[in-house]
Amino acid sequence: MTMTTIPKCTKKPAPFKFKPFSKKKLKVLTWWKPNSPVKDYDGIICDGSIRAGKTVSMALSYVMWAMESFEGENFGMCGKTIGSHRRNVITPLKKMLKSRGYKVKDHRSENMLTIKKDGVTNFFYIFGGKDESSQDLIQGITLAGIFFDEVVLMVRSFVE
Repeated sequence: MTMTTIPKCTKKPAPFKFKPFSKKKLKVLTWWKPNSPVKDYDGIICDGSIRAGKTVSMALSYVMWAMESFEGENFGMCGKTIGSHRRNVITPLKKMLKSRGYKVKDHRSENMLTIKKDGVTNFFYIFGGKDESSQDLIQGITLAGIFFDEVVLMVRSFVE
């Protein structure tokens, strides 16, 4: 009888592979920068066809803006449910950020990400806005900014 051992898998997850950004996505990624024509606005809204890359560019832009503009602040990231937001936004976002030199710690029990880069640390809380009771979870926290993915799927009381 021969015994074969199988080595333990220690392979790291593949880094996020960026494709060149379109002109519209570059506008999204730099909307707050000094040379942007919309730098004086408080935020941006993207709409468009399915699979156009809105979520990827918006989520990355949101974190880059927060990290370049604030230190030690709380931010919100919202989807219809926490589970769908983690699957559709947080999972690819963590890969994107790590490939750009950010350190990301996911505190799953608190639904919060701690993100660090170049001595700056900020905290990103994850919320779901699926029903009227969802507003109770977000009330009372002071946020320096908020990101809504698929906001039309959320109840109005949560968004307002």
